[in-house]
Amino acid sequence: MSDASAEHDPAATTGRRSGRTRFVFVDTEATGLDHERHELTEVSWIVRFEDGREVERQYFPQHTIDGADADALTLTRYDDRIAPQDKTPASEWLTQFLEDAQDAILVGAVPDFDAQHLEKMCRKMGVEPTWDHHLLDVETLALPLIAPGPEAPRSLAKTCAALGIAHDKDQAHGALYDAQQTRAVFDKIWNVLAELRATGAPLPAPVPRDAGRNGENGTNQSGEVEPHVAERMIHHAPVDPDAPEQRAERDAHTPG
Repeated sequence: MSDASAEHDPAATTGRRSGRTRFVFVDTEATGLDHERHELTEVSWIVRFEDGREVERQYFPQHTIDGADADALTLTRYDDRIAPQDKTPASEWLTQFLEDAQDAILVGAVPDFDAQHLEKMCRKMGVEPTWDHHLLDVETLALPLIAPGPEAPRSLAKTCAALGIAHDKDQAHGALYDAQQTRAVFDKIWNVLAELRATGAPLPAPVPRDAGRNGENGTNQSGEVEPHVAERMIHHAPVDPDAPEQRAERDAHTPG
């Protein structure tokens, strides 16, 4: 278990209701996708308190791998990354989570998966969830900034790539890293919107779902964000509405 105060600097204009809303950026890993049969193997979160302070927490819950999905163990690199860790009882880590999440909004990448596992643990321990019933999914929240029109949410890796956020495939599917990436996406979205409001600039051009796929997870072979993606999000360059590709995209989304 790790517990560290963080000096991460959420921008003052990220859209947080300062002094009113607590956010918990959360991610969990499990022995599979079935909430009834499978067990949590890692729980990590970053609590952003109402005054802007942040604390990162990482736990490896006590569990068994009975009935585990082999693919889930491989994806989370269970043998190398999780199995060697000291395990923490739910009476400790869940108590801490419920304290941190008091009246908070849970923010995640498909946070329903995490919330269902956490609710299951609450039932098992005979306690009530403390967090707000609203959940924020950053993969959905990002869509108006990155997609040309309505579409299904993208993965966390593709969402990061479209927003110009470096994403390390070797750390992905580690709960703490994914919670950190979730926070990065959340803050990037609100920072971009704050700048657009302040400058009156147009929305950045959309990014195709498969953009930046020369390497893994939306980066090039060196693990860096593709330059054209980074340029798009950093400078929010205005788009020429009469450019052929923009006319085609506009016509495709304009009712006849």
